[in-house]
Amino acid sequence: MARVKRTYKDSLFCDIFRRKDYLQDVYRGLFGRDVSLQEIQLMTLQGTFFNDEKNDVSFLAGKRQIVLMEHQSTLNENMPLRMFWYMAKLYRKQVPKDAPYRTRRLRLPAPCFYVFYNGLDPAPDEWEMRLSEAFEGECSSLELCVKAYNINEMSGSRLLEKSRALKGYSVFVAQIRRKTAAGVCLEEAVKQAIRYCIEQDLLAEYFLEREMEEVFDMVSFKWDPELAKRVQLQEAQEIGMEKGMEKGMEKGVTEIVLNMLKKKKWSLQDISEVSQWPLDKIESLGKMHQLL
Repeated sequence: MARVKRTYKDSLFCDIFRRKDYLQDVYRGLFGRDVSLQEIQLMTLQGTFFNDEKNDVSFLAGKRQIVLMEHQSTLNENMPLRMFWYMAKLYRKQVPKDAPYRTRRLRLPAPCFYVFYNGLDPAPDEWEMRLSEAFEGECSSLELCVKAYNINEMSGSRLLEKSRALKGYSVFVAQIRRKTAAGVCLEEAVKQAIRYCIEQDLLAEYFLEREMEEVFDMVSFKWDPELAKRVQLQEAQEIGMEKGMEKGMEKGVTEIVLNMLKKKKWSLQDISEVSQWPLDKIESLGKMHQLL
């Protein structure tokens, strides 16, 4: 199968849920009713955000609704703002340019916003994020609500029982995590996860159509441990600075060091680089709190 050159990078999630039959399945799980394949029209934009990887899928359902979905492996409290920008771009694409100047009311498809989270940080099974929570003022006439679902395999999310396509994606990711944690190389872990999903009839149509190398390419782009480590270290530094300013620099840094020790994902050297603390000070704090 020839590979298609793209100016952006599709995430595995985006590539899977470009299929209308899977979108139909997700729609049924979210709304409890059916939409025909003929009524589904993909509307995903290119180049909406700055990252090179596309995690978002949007589609028109029967000209009544625009469903905007984004997959997240990192918790992001700014999703309402992202969705607000995204929705504005979709409406500008959907309606005539002279629409704002017409006197008769223009009928618009109703927007619905969803985030599907399957990162490693703890999260509720379901929660909501509102744009108004970011406003400084107490009074606002604007609101946008994003419904978020934890789609990790063991999350207990009811949505995974309602949507077999989302469950298949969740199981596939969980299989890769288990196998790589057991020491299996990523390429072999992807092969085994694909085989398992086909045997369990989870996303089988997709995996049978795709070349293994294509799936691996999308997974490995996301599964860059060095990039993830750099981003997480940078974020930890930013959080440490914020907490330091709020509660006193020393106390804020102490809290960050303790949190990093508790997560057990960081080496002492990494923690030292983030906190600017010597190793012996970190070891002393860890032993004091029985974390080392």
